[in-house]
Amino acid sequence: MILTIVLDPILEKEYYVDRLYPKIETLATKISYDLGGKGNVLTKILNNLNLDVFSIGFLGGLNGVYIFDQLKIRGGIYNDFISIKDDSRGAMYLFEDGQLISTIIEPGPRIIRDELVSFYELYGRVIERHEIICGLGSLPMGVPKEIYYELIDLANRKDKKFILDAEGLELTYGIEALPFMVKLNKNDLEEISKLKLNFENEIIKIGYSILEKGIEIVVIDLNEDGTIVLTKDRGGYRLELFEMDIRDIGGEDKGYIVSGYAFGIERQYDLETTMRLSQAMRIVYGFERNLDKVDMSDIKKR
Repeated sequence: MILTIVLDPILEKEYYVDRLYPKIETLATKISYDLGGKGNVLTKILNNLNLDVFSIGFLGGLNGVYIFDQLKIRGGIYNDFISIKDDSRGAMYLFEDGQLISTIIEPGPRIIRDELVSFYELYGRVIERHEIICGLGSLPMGVPKEIYYELIDLANRKDKKFILDAEGLELTYGIEALPFMVKLNKNDLEEISKLKLNFENEIIKIGYSILEKGIEIVVIDLNEDGTIVLTKDRGGYRLELFEMDIRDIGGEDKGYIVSGYAFGIERQYDLETTMRLSQAMRIVYGFERNLDKVDMSDIKKR
């Protein structure tokens, strides 16, 4: 079973209209709700591919109730979220004539000390039952930037594999704790190195400097230019997207790449198979807003 850490879950609300006019009441033709945030996306994908997943994090308010109910309805997603006083984050996506025209992101909750302490205690209890731990996404207010460092450090002491996909200071601190795998992009590398990286060889050099700290796998997402994978024992790999426009596959990665690696590691696939599976997931899930429509046959076609 894979443990997914969802510190800042999002309830995504999509509103569809035929035409939107200023200062005029508009009737929605369709409304849908879904689980958002990288951690939730990862959890849904692994669940859809018939892997047992245990999800932990923070939930509160009406948004939190809906997220919890959806996890329960889906089946196979075991979870134990810390109940918080504030409402979990929401995001509204407005579509006009089928095209996304605006996104509104709510500020999200503030986690207080007691809630944070409860989460650390929960993590300490459940970590023993999982060999793979995935920490993805942003942090809500009140959660220290060092949290991934602390979670990874405990995972290492328990001989667990921790996969990290974060940004900013939480990513920097997390890398210092030496997770099993870290997924980054070019912006992350520039922020870490304090350099402007204009060429691929520069990107690879900074990637190797991270690998040499003691991390097993470093995955660098280059969007339309594919993916670079650096490994401790087997060197580097380059995966292309075959001239595919990144706008066609939904832009930024939202947890799809880590989903592939978590799946492959859990199933004990070899590295080459796991890399190609992850790249296929990056493409297929990027194409489809409704992740539930995708199954393994769609992924294998890539």
